Amino acid sequence: MRSSRSPVSHALGPVALAALLLLSGTAAPAVAAEGADSPSLPGVPAVLADGRPCTTGSAKKSAQVPWAQSFLGVDRAWELSRGAGVKVAVISTGADLRQVPALKGGVTGGRDVVAGGTVRDDCVGYGTFLAGIVAGRPQPGTKAAGVAPGAEVVAVRATDRSGATTPERLAGAIRAATDTGARIIQVALSVPSAPKALKDAVAAAQRAGALVVAPASAREWEGRPGTSGAVAGPAYPAALPGVLAVSSVGPGGKVPEEPGDAKGRRTRPVLSAPGESVTGPGPGGAGQFVGRGDAVAGAFVSGAAALVLSYHPRLTADQLAHRLRSTAYGAAGDAPGIVDPVRALSAVLPEEHERAAAGPKDAATAVVPPPAPPEMRDRALVVAASAGAVSLLVAFLAVVLPRGRRRGWRVVPPHRFGDDRP
Repeated sequence: MRSSRSPVSHALGPVALAALLLLSGTAAPAVAAEGADSPSLPGVPAVLADGRPCTTGSAKKSAQVPWAQSFLGVDRAWELSRGAGVKVAVISTGADLRQVPALKGGVTGGRDVVAGGTVRDDCVGYGTFLAGIVAGRPQPGTKAAGVAPGAEVVAVRATDRSGATTPERLAGAIRAATDTGARIIQVALSVPSAPKALKDAVAAAQRAGALVVAPASAREWEGRPGTSGAVAGPAYPAALPGVLAVSSVGPGGKVPEEPGDAKGRRTRPVLSAPGESVTGPGPGGAGQFVGRGDAVAGAFVSGAAALVLSYHPRLTADQLAHRLRSTAYGAAGDAPGIVDPVRALSAVLPEEHERAAAGPKDAATAVVPPPAPPEMRDRALVVAASAGAVSLLVAFLAVVLPRGRRRGWRVVPPHRFGDDRP
């Protein structure tokens, strides 16, 4: 019996199947992107135990896009800015400038506050890792890159060989970073007190127009040999006025769980970023490491700040911090929002409208709704692209295919000028 269905009805079966295949097949990568990166990569330490040798190079690399890079939509941000013309100072354990290809062309050595001279190496490796997160250049065989690969990083060392520092050393490093003219200063260390020297150094950096970014907690340095262990209290310089205190989130934007009785130096964060199971370069060669900590999250925020400042060069440090906070997503109550480089670059804040002659200081936070997480945006783009493909397929099967069959797939020559024959 001949089917009474129209050509469109015939086409809907394959179309429905194609739609299911497209939509179901593209949903999986977005979910997989939320997972941690390769667990086989070695971890980069924040400090070294007494007597431990310097961190050796990694012989491993991961060919996948790091979850943090995908989660923040860094590749989309690069369509607007790569951080060109912006200098970022990273105060940490130094940087391996001789052996790490990802740092070449983007990272230079600043002052070594402890040993004197200029930074050329990094025994611990943490500073190398952070510099790579901020502005590491893409390398063959890997898909990882710094948030702002067009920016310049100046590595300033404020630690001894094992990664230990003091408030006085940190103060000297902040002054050295300010002297470089850096517009963004990432302090990747935490100390338990803020003597006058440290307060003055931070204030001087802010007067010079620099945005100071610091880890909201000191968990990477608590309990190491030679310290008094985890003691409750504020973390400095994050607790100082005007400093952007940053906390970390894990894959999918989840906040790391801590024991209910956990103690330690903590300052309320105002922004968060990826800081768990993060992939990046390390000392000793072209291999990759996995790092963690609020200082890692600070590197992502510093990189995002470099992108924004390159795109909006007239912003002051306060305006830059405000833009990063106002465009963050997921903020609820006291919980900090997660930095969103794409929105920080492209959003038009309420106070930037000419009509907004006056308003509350934090109007942007109240008016701008939090955007969907990057993985949700990715899924939306995939669904939209799939819907477009299905529409084209429907048109082909419902219109072009039946006509072609009726004509026996004959090619009809075009009419010649003046020829009115069919």
